[in-house]
Amino acid sequence: MVGESFRVLCATSTSWLAPAEVPRLFHRAGARVTLLGPSDAWALRGSFVDDWVQASGGPRAVASALAAHLRTASYDWIVLGDDPLLAAVGARADEPWARTALPVAPDPVRLGLLGSKVGFVRAAEALELPIPPSRVCAGRDEARAALTAWNTAGILKQDGPSGGEGCHALATPGDVDKLPAAVFDRPVVMQLLVPGQTLSVEAIYDRGRLRHAVTSTMVRAWPSPFGASALRRFVDHPALIALAQEIGARVGCHGFANITAVRDPGERLHLIELDLRPNALFHLGQALGVDVASTLRAILVGSPVGAVRRLAPDVDVEVPVFPTDLLRCLDQGDWSGVRAWALNRGDRWRWLPQGDRRMRRALGAYVLRRFAQRRLARPAPARAPV
Repeated sequence: MVGESFRVLCATSTSWLAPAEVPRLFHRAGARVTLLGPSDAWALRGSFVDDWVQASGGPRAVASALAAHLRTASYDWIVLGDDPLLAAVGARADEPWARTALPVAPDPVRLGLLGSKVGFVRAAEALELPIPPSRVCAGRDEARAALTAWNTAGILKQDGPSGGEGCHALATPGDVDKLPAAVFDRPVVMQLLVPGQTLSVEAIYDRGRLRHAVTSTMVRAWPSPFGASALRRFVDHPALIALAQEIGARVGCHGFANITAVRDPGERLHLIELDLRPNALFHLGQALGVDVASTLRAILVGSPVGAVRRLAPDVDVEVPVFPTDLLRCLDQGDWSGVRAWALNRGDRWRWLPQGDRRMRRALGAYVLRRFAQRRLARPAPARAPV
């Protein structure tokens, strides 16, 4: 199909920011992009969606709409853009249309990686991926017992929330009893808290083979400590690249992946997250000299796999992440940070999504709306008695 227009479908069931840039990236790779999802899908606020198939009603309804659409249309690449939709399509993995859309083989182990923290732990153990000591716990007693056995701090992760929500740091077994009962309505993951640096990889896989990797260290999260990246330091991490290659070989994944690991004081890497979908930072590769569009094009064309496209060894730059860092500045009253964004100090605008004014305006409006909502939700300060 060299020289022809490739057809890509991006499907989403929510208004997540994560897949917002996917149409622009594939457009730059020479593809025509169809968006299947609700009217408030972030990708529709940009300029690079060629066709829209409306689908709403939640992940299961969108999965059914995707099934119906794929009976009448075919694509060179299908991207499932959010965890709920990945789980919904994975639940129908025995159907032929679903197998064409999934980023992993439809076996029970690998399907557990799709949108589930509980499934991730079970799959990682079965595939012998290097995760910290972890247990799936059905209730408060089992969670307390895990912490007691480890005799050290841990993290409880609810199975469902994303972006750091639903994560609870627990110093002692007694802290389990302080959590609301609703936390234990479903099985949870208890994971030993590994001290060290949090590292990330934005990766592209070609049927299990790593073709693109941008590595970074999380310097600041917002909301702290388990929220999205607000400040990252981008630098080449050879050991992290090796881990990403090992993950590809063991999982056999295809397409976008976000990998999060902790490097302990002994330099060992512990895998803590593996999301087989896009995130909001893949566009940064272009500014860092590792353009993801060329990798997408190479996979679409079927170019032979060569060396992994990765950061140059001399790259070492801290990047304030838009819009998360700007939201942090507004929430914390960091007005010098707000001014830095407004005046482009430190070349901050270099890291904004480029080439799409519509998307940039939409993101600006989103920041203002989020800020206003949080301000209105805060209780008014107590008035002094008169």
